Amino acid sequence: MDTVTLESGVVLGVERAGEGPTVLLNGGLGMPSMVWDICGLVDSLVGAGFSVITYHARGLAPSAAPPAPYSIADLADDAAGLLDHFGVEVATVVGYSMGCYTTQMMLRTRPELVSAAVFFAGLQPSPIGALVGEMELALIEQIGEIPRAVLVFEQLMTTLHTTLLQDPNTVAGWRDVLTDSDGGWASPEGLTGQLTASYGWIKAGEPTPEHLAEIDVPTLVLAFEHDLFFPPTQNAATAQHIPGSQFAQIDGAGHGGLFTGPGDSVRRITEFCTRQR
Repeated sequence: MDTVTLESGVVLGVERAGEGPTVLLNGGLGMPSMVWDICGLVDSLVGAGFSVITYHARGLAPSAAPPAPYSIADLADDAAGLLDHFGVEVATVVGYSMGCYTTQMMLRTRPELVSAAVFFAGLQPSPIGALVGEMELALIEQIGEIPRAVLVFEQLMTTLHTTLLQDPNTVAGWRDVLTDSDGGWASPEGLTGQLTASYGWIKAGEPTPEHLAEIDVPTLVLAFEHDLFFPPTQNAATAQHIPGSQFAQIDGAGHGGLFTGPGDSVRRITEFCTRQR
């Protein structure tokens, strides 16, 4: 992964693959760009004739971690700055989880850069997301960190769906993986910064119907069947506020479906991007 310095001075770790029209992938909170490779989306888009930009959002190594707090507007400025850095005038932008917040903010602040948008497992947050964000930030304020055991438990309960959580071997394997990981943060400021950005968006009541109604680019909304953070029924209803948007449910996975089984989401996103070419 290379690092680039944006005009704002923020340093981001970034990768670019393929040739053709650009697709920018905005990842979720603490999400390393390799997740896009694991689920097969990068290879699928490159094979379909696209240039794909993936990156680590500020706070996640090797990107820099400016002092917290961050806002979704900060993350959107970074994403837009990447397109400016590479001389990309317009792109299809795919957001996953918190990356959907970033993508929506790009549509408000730099709409000329976004020709089409995909909101994947992240359009409409549920109260669970607010509760988790409030808990994590309260722990940081009270004791200076989120204990590893708390992070592992929270990630297991929200990443895996019920069937996987009932399988002891699966739970043990994921527990070991999550326990051994340091999260990839550039510093504690990075984790706090991304958490404050996500929680700030949710507490502000975003996305509002008014903002959604202003989205005037082709839009695909995807939701995982068992997602506690972004339930499909709620996301389907929210998608109706976006003029002409398409909605699809990806069955058999929770919020961590990109890891555990993306279903036909890769095909749906690739076909959507191809239609917008």
